[in-house]
Amino acid sequence: MNQSALAEASRTVESSSETVLSVEDFTLSFSESAKTNLIEGVSFHVERGKTLCIVGESGCGKSVTSLALMGLLASPPARIRRGTAMFGGKDLFALSEREKADLRGNDIAMIFQEPMTSLNPAFTVGHQIAEGIMRHRHMSKAEARAETLKMLQMVRIPAPESRLDAYPHQLSGGMRQRVMIAMALANRPKLLIADEPTTALDVTIQAQILKLIRQIQEETGTAMILITHDLGVVAEVADHVAVMYAGHIVEQGPVDEIFNDPQHPYTIGLFGSIPTLGRRQGKLATIKGAVPPLELMPKGCRFSPRCPFADQRCRDEVPPSPQLGPDHTAACWYAPLEQKLGARQ
Repeated sequence: MNQSALAEASRTVESSSETVLSVEDFTLSFSESAKTNLIEGVSFHVERGKTLCIVGESGCGKSVTSLALMGLLASPPARIRRGTAMFGGKDLFALSEREKADLRGNDIAMIFQEPMTSLNPAFTVGHQIAEGIMRHRHMSKAEARAETLKMLQMVRIPAPESRLDAYPHQLSGGMRQRVMIAMALANRPKLLIADEPTTALDVTIQAQILKLIRQIQEETGTAMILITHDLGVVAEVADHVAVMYAGHIVEQGPVDEIFNDPQHPYTIGLFGSIPTLGRRQGKLATIKGAVPPLELMPKGCRFSPRCPFADQRCRDEVPPSPQLGPDHTAACWYAPLEQKLGARQ
């Protein structure tokens, strides 16, 4: 194939992007009588072969959102008040328990934050990977074991033949996380959810794991939701970013726009608090205050108690999410900041 044909094929692939998951107005609470929802009006989508990073500080609702998508929240107490999560023509929030079990580990898979607590210490890693393969692909034990070996080879585990019969405690943290990746990808899922997959790893292993996930994603075309609080990880792997605060998505857009032109005060605060290499000039910036408890959450913008620009309208009225660029929105009364804050002064 000549260069012009290659370029044309590339343009065709880019122009025919396929939305794998579309979440609209997802709202959830953990109490029937709660006046304020834990997750409120969350909307996002992720495309085939692309990575959406959901970023925010601990407790903002990132992991709860991922568990809800996987159907892993006990109900009650979790209650989905409204919203849809369309995947393959089906609403994930409306599926039966049997339908959820058929999807989990097959069309949708998840890499959990801590592999030592996610892997069963009583079974070998080969058994645990093969179990999912047999459940969803109806292979024999011998066929599943051979496929498990291929998966361990794919995630670059050294001497994979000897690791098949190893128990989780016999592997390093980096190898355990590779096992989790192999388990998640064993059935070629259309969507991979990775919940802080590198948090417990040192920097060198973290870089290897991120590179591995990216390479496998490019090879398989899997869509990915990566949940993290590490903006360095976001810069490394994201195509699209959703910034979450107190159960709301306050800003989202292409990764370059979010990093180069953040338009929500919370996003700006996150970037201002990143440590940098080299000599520090003054104190590290911080976001003053703390996330208010649900019972004291303001009626309007949930960030307003900590926002340096907030006025009474911010506290009383939920802000709109104006379109600031292609796929770039920010839920702020003063977005775009340069224009509206300048006019206010």
